[in-house]
Amino acid sequence: MKILKNIITIIAEIIILILAAIWFLRTKEEEPLIVMIGSGVFLIVSVLSKIFDKSQEPRPKVVFHKKKDFTMRSPLGYAPNNPEGIQAGIETPKKYWELSWSYTIEVRNNSSVTAYNNEIEYKNKPNRTELLGGIGKIQPIKPEDKFEFTFKLTQNVFETHIDADKYLKENAEKLLKDMKIIAKYSDEFGKNFTTEYNWITDNNEFK
Repeated sequence: MKILKNIITIIAEIIILILAAIWFLRTKEEEPLIVMIGSGVFLIVSVLSKIFDKSQEPRPKVVFHKKKDFTMRSPLGYAPNNPEGIQAGIETPKKYWELSWSYTIEVRNNSSVTAYNNEIEYKNKPNRTELLGGIGKIQPIKPEDKFEFTFKLTQNVFETHIDADKYLKENAEKLLKDMKIIAKYSDEFGKNFTTEYNWITDNNEFK
């Protein structure tokens, strides 16, 4: 659509330039000359912007999207300093807990151009994370392809079950707030591109 608008603009400026030239040749007045100069300048600018506007060139666009699968709280045992004779359902003793957050990472190529030489980096990844699945470096990502990975984050806490549930609910984004996924890839001619995925905002930035 953007290319079509630029072409229409260039054609309109050429028509204006021709009509102004005819007007000038017939009347020799100053006004058509001013119109010719102005239209000529705009025509040159439009042509140059079309030539050097790289955003119109097709490129691969590898994109990421995360989906939360589940969270899980698993007991690892009571603390040794808890009082004896704890009454179940009445008292809330502290325990050691293993907390887990599991996500599915969806990877697609949202373009008409195949992506090659793929490298995926997880920047500022918290400790105790696990990634199941991957894309081979020489495996192309075609426009219709879809890949899914499992990303799991695990933390240990020493809390009551109430506080452990609160931690499970509130701390995933805090732990993952600085993490970004960086994808580097190229087109079939070897031109390099980058996608930077923001985990918290679920947005992809193309470079």
